[in-house]
Amino acid sequence: MCKHPTRPFHHRGVGDPSPGDYRRCPNCHLVSLEPSDWPDREAERAYYRTHENRPDDPGYQAHLQRVIQPLLEALPPPARGLDWGCGPQPVLATLLRHQGYRMDTWDPAFAPDRPDPPGPGWDFVTCTEVLEHMHRPREALQTMLGHLRPGGVLAVMTEWPPEAARFRRWHYRRDPTHVAFYGPETLHWIADRLDCALKLPSRDIALFTRTRDCAQ
Repeated sequence: MCKHPTRPFHHRGVGDPSPGDYRRCPNCHLVSLEPSDWPDREAERAYYRTHENRPDDPGYQAHLQRVIQPLLEALPPPARGLDWGCGPQPVLATLLRHQGYRMDTWDPAFAPDRPDPPGPGWDFVTCTEVLEHMHRPREALQTMLGHLRPGGVLAVMTEWPPEAARFRRWHYRRDPTHVAFYGPETLHWIADRLDCALKLPSRDIALFTRTRDCAQ
């Protein structure tokens, strides 16, 4: 995230289902998987297809309400939004359309014929359980913010990592496509560097408001 030298955070032990070892940055506090253990795009796509994020799953719909509710409060419909990293089944975009939002979708893994997301000037961008997959997150966040109009909102959902003592039992790291984890300290660092206002309405949820051109 910030190119600062990192420190060991968690070592994969015998029988540990983790895909590798992890390091933590003392500057931006990002916890990241060793780059040598990152999956390539084909491995990512194959693993994504094992996820069961079905549009008819009431539990998954309730899970997405955690980001929908604060978005409704921050930016009510009929605002225009882009679901970034929508996956093979854009459940969130469908739920937001039902709320009255005008939605488009984009995904780099499942829409290879569309290498770039559609045009700028969105009222909001959603990025739900996507940030932890990104190999170049700062550049991706700058691009997402660049697609927002001034005052637009980037709504992020990603699980915050526990402290090292509880990290070994944390289920979220067992997904081999999850290469980085963002807690409140990292989210505040991002907001400061990219010139955004930040709200953390609940655990694992962050709303970045674009206040001016994002930093380079």
